[in-house]
Amino acid sequence: MLSSKFKRFVKKRWLPIGGFLLSSVIALFFSFTFLANAIYFNDPKHQDEALKDWMTPKYIVMSYDIPREIVADILGLDDNDRGKGLRLKEVAESQNLSLDQLTVKIRNVAQTYRESQK
Repeated sequence: MLSSKFKRFVKKRWLPIGGFLLSSVIALFFSFTFLANAIYFNDPKHQDEALKDWMTPKYIVMSYDIPREIVADILGLDDNDRGKGLRLKEVAESQNLSLDQLTVKIRNVAQTYRESQK
């Protein structure tokens, strides 16, 4: 059972303790997200994947390891939006391309980008 001294301590200092706990939970969330993405995208089967309907521009950035600006240019996204909430199925339809054609386009640009970085 909690001692009465500890209860008084917590009662007097509930705001800093609550702030500490909240910031700890937020830090754990972002740490977990970072580690999960690092592990997932370092697996070779998740690198340079063929595009699927559900994928997002951010997924392409992570899978193909190319900058956001290049992906936004390929997909025809404006600078303000950068494709938040946009799925590749919608992008392919807007460009009158199939997902296979869009995959080839992105792979070519990714290869050119990687060669320019050597």
